[in-house]
Amino acid sequence: MALVVLLFALPIGITFYQFADRTMKSAMQERRQKDAAQIANNALTDYMRQFAQDAYGGHYDLDSLERPEAFYSAGYSTVTFIPDAVNRTVYVRASGIYGTSANPLTTKGLEALIQFSSDLVQFGTMFNGTASLGYSNIVYKGGFYVNGTFTETGTNVLFDGGPVIVKGNFAGKPSNTVNGDTFVSGSITGGVVVNGTRYAYAPAVDWPKLDFAYYDAHYTYKATSNKNIVFNATGTFTVDGTNYVIPSNGAIVYCENCSFTVRTSTIAGRVTLVAGANAAGSCSSAQGKIIFLGSAYYAGASSITASAANSFAALARNCIEWGATGSNRPVNILTVGVHFVQEGTSNMYCRGSATGRQWIYGNRTQVIQGAGWSAGTAIVYDPNLRSFPPPGLPEKAYLVNWKMH
Repeated sequence: MALVVLLFALPIGITFYQFADRTMKSAMQERRQKDAAQIANNALTDYMRQFAQDAYGGHYDLDSLERPEAFYSAGYSTVTFIPDAVNRTVYVRASGIYGTSANPLTTKGLEALIQFSSDLVQFGTMFNGTASLGYSNIVYKGGFYVNGTFTETGTNVLFDGGPVIVKGNFAGKPSNTVNGDTFVSGSITGGVVVNGTRYAYAPAVDWPKLDFAYYDAHYTYKATSNKNIVFNATGTFTVDGTNYVIPSNGAIVYCENCSFTVRTSTIAGRVTLVAGANAAGSCSSAQGKIIFLGSAYYAGASSITASAANSFAALARNCIEWGATGSNRPVNILTVGVHFVQEGTSNMYCRGSATGRQWIYGNRTQVIQGAGWSAGTAIVYDPNLRSFPPPGLPEKAYLVNWKMH
């Protein structure tokens, strides 16, 4: 029996012990790697949590991005980062260490690139609710988003250069054409022609909300009563006869509980015009309005598209109007950039001539009421706004690259 044990049982026991030891060490190593990866990932999660809570501030500030060495029950993490305000990115490199600083057992590295972008530059048209349009011979360039049912009663309407997203039913006519994909959560009726892929869902878009406290803390110029404003090709703007320089990093021109009237302008610089108000209202309100009494376009050769030098946004709480009654009613009017009204669904109004034309090279966020448009009117999305957004837009953080090693 002793010989049997020596020749057979003991070697088998030793082999089993070695196998169990290797298995246990492998399992422990895998556990350490998972814990180290989770520790590193927690650092990135903390950044995404911070960015989700504030659509305006702290995206590129060193103080808000700085993180102390964080200790966990199993180990600790360290973080380095590179903010790039020009390209609107933050590069993050996090290390998760299982063990102690004196005895690190396993280390996992995480590299990630976070891109910031505003929903206000993603679409040529955005409607926050049910919408109905009836203009014929119209071209809508860029993405088209409706947060509800959408009805198009006009003829010869072309949706070109981007997807049509409708969170509801989409009703149109056989002469209406979508040159792109559609994301429609309901039905498409009326013979609309779709030259792309049809998807039976609509991705969610969070409707932006303006933070007037942010603009009150970061303005270049602030008004507290209604003002006339002109943007000049010299890189300045004039308010009631006084000139102000647009800084190289852009200007926020803020009107607190009042309205701006924009005369014919040539925009040379990155500018965001903001009209705030104490209360929600409409185009009959005295506060929170931006009125264009003439065309507003960019300086230089690319007068209708944003660039690294020039971009523009008009952000109003209650109304944006083009033209006015009487002698101030223009025949044709052209404006560029982002056009956003926070309140209501019909607080954009065109008072131009019924035989004239209106052009928007950028985007709009409501159905434009008022005079009918003649053939040739167009709302043309400006994709350059994604690369060169005006200052002070509410942004969201998108994780565009993630690599664990």
